[in-house]
Amino acid sequence: MDFQLNDEQRQIQEMVHDLCLERVEPRAPEIDESGEFPWDIKDLFAKHDILAIPFTPEYGGVSGSALTLIIAVEEISKFCVTSSLILSVQSLGSLPIWLSGTESQKRKYLPPLARGEQLAAYALTEPGSGSDAGGMRTRAIKHGDTYVLNGSKTFITGGSVADTLVVFARTDQDGDTPAKNISAFIVEKTMPGFKVGKLERKLGIRGSPTAQLFFEDVAVPAANRLGDEGQGFKLAMRVLDHSRPGIAAQALGLAEGAFDLARRYARDRRQFGKPIAEFQGIQFMLA
Repeated sequence: MDFQLNDEQRQIQEMVHDLCLERVEPRAPEIDESGEFPWDIKDLFAKHDILAIPFTPEYGGVSGSALTLIIAVEEISKFCVTSSLILSVQSLGSLPIWLSGTESQKRKYLPPLARGEQLAAYALTEPGSGSDAGGMRTRAIKHGDTYVLNGSKTFITGGSVADTLVVFARTDQDGDTPAKNISAFIVEKTMPGFKVGKLERKLGIRGSPTAQLFFEDVAVPAANRLGDEGQGFKLAMRVLDHSRPGIAAQALGLAEGAFDLARRYARDRRQFGKPIAEFQGIQFMLA
């Protein structure tokens, strides 16, 4: 297997790195201190087609390659993890549509996400079900050609700023036992009954909102269901499998950024007439 990056991937890596060095790094402390979503960075990424990386050209994207995506996430994370989540959550929220959507659903929802005109989110976790997704209580009851959605989600990354959300809900009739049938639905933020609750106060990555979401008699067209009824749990697990390398890329980028910052400081900071990088004790730590 060839692990070398191709020319296109190297060009994207270099472009993302240079852009973040010039525009994102100076904003990173302010983003974290304010705890506000950086709309200017989102617009910057959209302008330079960074938000188009998760998508193939046929849906308005520039790549669609998982490797290219994690390369970009790693580079952004070197400077600002909050900003890297703009890209990674755009991928996470759109993956269910990419994996299980009909051609009509893909044509409708993916191009605006690729252009950065809209943001996506992935709504699976609930107050009473985290790793145990089968314990969810959010329900979708079918009435004709519409599903009526009731329930809540919690810890949803980007939930308060997303325009398009993929929401998982149980479609079986017994709401008191572990879910036997879970289905996935495309929910638009403008649908009546959809509400954003509290935002979590976090120790880090503060510019990325982690939201509580409420669904009160939200009427979702049956045409917005992803895949067959009852196939949502399998889809949720497939999406998480696809997204995990991106989490590793964030961790790697963050570690690389921290190391580079420490190395620069050790070269600039002087004690006893020389940079502290020349002291063996500092060299041990950097090594």
